[in-house]
Amino acid sequence: MTALSTGRTPTPAAIGRTRRMARISDDAGHIRTMAIDHPENYLRLFDADLSAVSFEEVVESKLDMVRALARHATSVLVDPVWSFGQAVASGAVPGDVGVISGIEELYYEPSSAVGFDTGLHLKEGWDPRVLATLGADAAKLVVFHREDQPADVVAQQHAAVATAAAQCAALQLPLVVEPLWFPTGEEDTADPVVRDRRRRSVLSAARSFREAGADVMKMEFPLLDLDDLDAAHTACDALDEAVSGPWVLLSAGVTFEGFRTQLDVAADHGCSGFMAGRAIWGDAVGRLDSAARADGAALAARRLDELAEVLEGRGAPAWTPLDPAEVAGAIGPQWYRAATTG
Repeated sequence: MTALSTGRTPTPAAIGRTRRMARISDDAGHIRTMAIDHPENYLRLFDADLSAVSFEEVVESKLDMVRALARHATSVLVDPVWSFGQAVASGAVPGDVGVISGIEELYYEPSSAVGFDTGLHLKEGWDPRVLATLGADAAKLVVFHREDQPADVVAQQHAAVATAAAQCAALQLPLVVEPLWFPTGEEDTADPVVRDRRRRSVLSAARSFREAGADVMKMEFPLLDLDDLDAAHTACDALDEAVSGPWVLLSAGVTFEGFRTQLDVAADHGCSGFMAGRAIWGDAVGRLDSAARADGAALAARRLDELAEVLEGRGAPAWTPLDPAEVAGAIGPQWYRAATTG
C-alpha cells in the first residue's frame, strides 16, 4: 500500500462529502458495495427475448437482492428504472446503508464486445443535482475508454468527467468514475500484445480520470488472468500509484472465486474495497423457483461476508477521519461558513 492510496481527511468545506463517504463505507473506511444497477444485461438473465421480461418481475428480483444483501454490504449501487426509487419506497435498502447510482446512459448493443454502445452518454433527468435531492450518497459514471482512441474522443470523455466532478463537488456528492477498456476490430484478448495494451490503458485511465476530478476510481483488475501472481501484484502496485487516491475493484464478469483472488491481491496494494455485481448474486437471478432463489441469495450473502473478511485489516481507507484530539483545531467555530459558502 502506498501513502498515495490513503483517503483524504475531512475539511470544513467538505463535511457533506465526508458524511456521504462514511455512509458508503464501513468503520475501517472500506467500501463494500453490492451492485445491481445492470440494465438490459440483467433482463437477459430472465429471457433472451427482452420483450418477454416484465417490468414487475425485474423490480421484484432486484428488490429481493437488495433486501437480502444490503445488510451484508456498506452500500448498494442501484439504477433509476427498476431499483432506486423502489428500494427506498419499499424499505428494501435500510436507512444506514449507502445508496449510489450511475448518471450514464447505457445503450444496449448485444453484438458489441461489451454489450453496449461505447460512446459516453449522460442520462437525461438523472444528474448529480437530482441524486443529491433524492438522498443518494454518491454518483457513478461509466466511461468506455481506451488510451489509443482518437484524441477528440479522449478529450470529450475527460471533459465530461471534469464537468460531472465539478457538479458533484458543488453538492458535496462523491463521484465514482468507472473506466472500462474494450477490444476493437480483430483484437484477441488471449493475445499477449492485446493484454499488455489493455493493462497500459487501465493504468492510464486510473491516473487521468482521477486527475479529472473523480473522488473514487472503480477499476478493472489490470490483468486478465492470475496465472502469474507476481505480475498481478506488480500490476496492482502500479494501479495504486496511478490512482493516487481511493480505488475499488469491479468484478467485470469473472467468477466469484476469481474475484476473491483479485481482491486478495489488490488488498495488498491500497485497494479500498469493491463494487461487485453478478459475481456475487449471479446464482440468485433469473426465472428460478423460490427455493433456488433463496439458496442463491443466501450464497450471495456469504460471498459478501467472505469479501469483507478478505479486506479486514488490509487495503486502505477510502477516507480518513480526523483524530479527536485535533478535530477542534481543524473544524473551528466558524467551520459552517466555509461549508455554506464553498
